[in-house]
Amino acid sequence: MKKVQGIAILLIGLFGLTVQIHAAPQEGGPEIKQKVSTTAKKAAAQAEVRYQGSPQFASIPGTSITYATNAPQAVLHIGDAFYMLFTYFNPIMRGTQDVWLVSASAQGPWVPAHSVPKKATAIVCGQISTDPSKPYQLCTLPQPA
Repeated sequence: MKKVQGIAILLIGLFGLTVQIHAAPQEGGPEIKQKVSTTAKKAAAQAEVRYQGSPQFASIPGTSITYATNAPQAVLHIGDAFYMLFTYFNPIMRGTQDVWLVSASAQGPWVPAHSVPKKATAIVCGQISTDPSKPYQLCTLPQPA
C-alpha cells in the first residue's frame, strides 16, 4: 500500500499541476464547516464536470474515499455524496475563490456544501496527462512526516 502511495506522489510530482484540496480547519467533529455566500450559490449552479466517457472512480489507499480518474476536476466520492472543490470568479472580491460543492450524483447538479469531511481536505490530486482531451487524475492522501 505504501508503494502505491509513493508511486502516486512521485507521478504527481513529475507531471506537476498538483492541487492541494484544503479548507480552513474548524473545531469539533470530523467535518469542516464552510460559509456559503450568495455569489458561491450562483456560481455552483453553473458548475459541471466533464468526464471522459462515463465517470470512473478509483480508491485512495488507506481510506474509504474514491476519486474520479477521468475528469479534469478532482471529484471525491465519500459515503453517499460526491464532493468537488470549485474555483469561481467573485466580482465583489475581484478575484477567484474556492468553494466545496456537493451532489448526490457524480454528474451533479452541484450545490455548495455547508460541511466537508475533514479527510477530504487533506487529499492531493493532480493531472497525469498534459493532453486536455485525456483529463486523467491521480489522487492520494499524503503520508504523515
